[in-house]
Order: sequence, then structure tokens, then C-alpha cells
Amino acid sequence: STRAKPDGLLVVPGDEVIEFLHPLPVAALWGVGAKTEEVLVRLGLRTVGDIAHTSVETLRRALGNAAGTHLTELSWGRDPRSVTPDVGERSMGAEETFARDIDDPEVVLREFLRLSHKVAARLRSHGSVGRTVAIKVRMADFSTLTRSRTLPEPTDVAREIYDVAAELYDALGLQRVRIRLVGVRLEGLIQADGGERQLTFDVPGDAPATLDWRAAEQAADRLHARYGHSVVQPARLVDPAHDD
Repeated sequence: STRAKPDGLLVVPGDEVIEFLHPLPVAALWGVGAKTEEVLVRLGLRTVGDIAHTSVETLRRALGNAAGTHLTELSWGRDPRSVTPDVGERSMGAEETFARDIDDPEVVLREFLRLSHKVAARLRSHGSVGRTVAIKVRMADFSTLTRSRTLPEPTDVAREIYDVAAELYDALGLQRVRIRLVGVRLEGLIQADGGERQLTFDVPGDAPATLDWRAAEQAADRLHARYGHSVVQPARLVDPAHDD
């Protein structure tokens, strides 16, 4: 991609592959990290062409059978792996940088709630669920903390995401620490199976013991799509200054 700015796409005709590859430094080959490069340089191999003209037996002795064979093949432009144009996202998240540094935990938790709903809605729109909830907290001095927790089963429900995010944040014990940025991310994404899930918990009075938060959030998705995001949202996110 460094040779194909600005869009990162470079097409090399088949009969020009060797001419293109061989002058490149060894680190340009996929799989050559700092340690492998160090071994190759000790062997006097500094370009892809140097690798191509070194016996595969020499490379295998220095790097192991698999790595030696792999680099020999790549140095001649041979790679049997199939190209997967779209592997899908492995995580989805959202972050917010505050206009000013915040030291009020209630404001921080309210932002975690808003981000949880944003991430959950995006998950549902992609037909995905995630198993691991991760948070990011960046302080005013730009130091950053991250924490995560893996759920018993994957979710796309904002209520579940927020509950975990809030617990992770509370566990940090950041009392009156000035915070610049917070983020929420769902990792370990898989395709949703389409099944409905119900969350059961105790509620006071005559309220039903089982509330289907996922169904409620899906209904909110439909309203948001038709009327905009301000039409329905958690009461905690309503700005009193705009309350009619």
C-alpha cells in the first residue's frame, strides 16, 4: 500500500511480477517481521531477489521448513492462498471525545450508555452479535486504560452492553479523574441466528418479571429509521434543557 498511494491499490501485470518484487527489501514480504529480517540480513539477504536466488534448503535451515518454503514461494510471486475480498468485521465500536475534560462519573456513565446504544444498533443493522464487551478510557494526560469482559453468550442488546461497560468503568475506581475520551467495543463478532432472547430480572411492583429488551430496541430501530434518533431514547439520555 505504501507503493500505491492514495488508495492503497496497485495492480502488477503477471509478466512484471518478478521485476517488481526482486528489488524490494525483504521486509516487504508478508510474514517477515523484525526477527526474521534480522536472520535474513545475517545471511546477507537484503532484497526479495536475494531470497529468490538462495536455495530453499538454506532458508529452511535458518528459518524452519515452513517459513523457508513460504518465503521461497513468495519471492517468486507464487502464493496458493485464495483471496477473500470481504472477511467481515471482527469488532464494532464507538468512541466520544468530550468537548472538555470530564470528572463527573454520571456524565461518563451517560456517555457509555449512549455509545452502547449506538454500537448495539450498528450490530443489529449488520446482523451481528458480539461476545466480548471492551471499554476504553483516556485521561486528560492522554494515558489510556482498556478493560474487557466476555459474556456467557453473544449479544446485540444495548442494555447488556451498557451493564458490562458500566461495571468495568466502576471497577477502575477513577474518582474525580479528568477524562478526555471514552469508548465501547464489541469483539468476537459472529452472525446473529435471528432467535429472540429474553432477559429476566427482578423488578418492583406489578411489572412483568421478564422484559424483552432486544424486542424493545428493535422497535426503537424502526422508529429511528422513520423519524430520526431523537424520537425515542432512554430517559437518562434526554437533555432536560430540550424537554418539552
